[in-house]
Amino acid sequence: MKIIKFKKVSNDKYKIYLDDGKEISLFEDVIVNNNLLLTKEIKEDELEALLNQNNDVYVYQMSIRFISIRMRSKSEVFNYLLKKNIPESLINSTINKLIKKGYLDDLRFSKSYVNDKMLLSNYGPYKIRENLVKLGIEIDVINEVIESIDSDLIKEKLDSLIEKQIKVRRGSLNSLKLKLINYFVNLGYQKDMIVNELSCFNLKSDGQKLKNDYNKLYNKYKDKYDNSKLMYFIAQKLYAKGYTSDDIKSIINSN
Repeated sequence: MKIIKFKKVSNDKYKIYLDDGKEISLFEDVIVNNNLLLTKEIKEDELEALLNQNNDVYVYQMSIRFISIRMRSKSEVFNYLLKKNIPESLINSTINKLIKKGYLDDLRFSKSYVNDKMLLSNYGPYKIRENLVKLGIEIDVINEVIESIDSDLIKEKLDSLIEKQIKVRRGSLNSLKLKLINYFVNLGYQKDMIVNELSCFNLKSDGQKLKNDYNKLYNKYKDKYDNSKLMYFIAQKLYAKGYTSDDIKSIINSN
């Protein structure tokens, strides 16, 4: 089959008109790699191979566009192409090509991901690790990048977040500590580190809330108990709410 005309249809794609009336679209790379500009001929048994090559280029360029938006893991590229109904064999060959050309590198991706999350999010190491697992990164790579995080940087970040949370959270001392511990554990920080860093802060019960809780209990039970029993009852209730013995003694003695 002889090529009778080339027609450019995009920056890197041409429509080829054959003398038997067929029309096929090929990427420029396929045309150049097969010397079609010079020979201007396609043998019948070569047509399928050309179309397969063309599909390879199409999937490769699709992947490049996906990667160009931001760095991707191998797993992300695989799942993206799978959703596009690309055969797994072609996906794997495309990913191998991207790795060889340096466009895909899970170690480099993971290091960049860790740096971004440490600088731009509230996530701690365990949360970052969890997300890397979801992104399909191999466990050895994850261990390497997580272990490389400077422990002083983690502590500085945690201290800054604790300071902000103390300003907006209210409650008894014990309940405040528990809330902060749960909050930061969910963000991916180690519990022992959280407890240790919290000990460096002068945490106090919310005085107004303590006063309000005391008044509510006093008004509710003052007619039910005599004074000594009432104070004992209120003290037990306040203790159950997480207030310390010193806080309770202070509020009782001031009333």
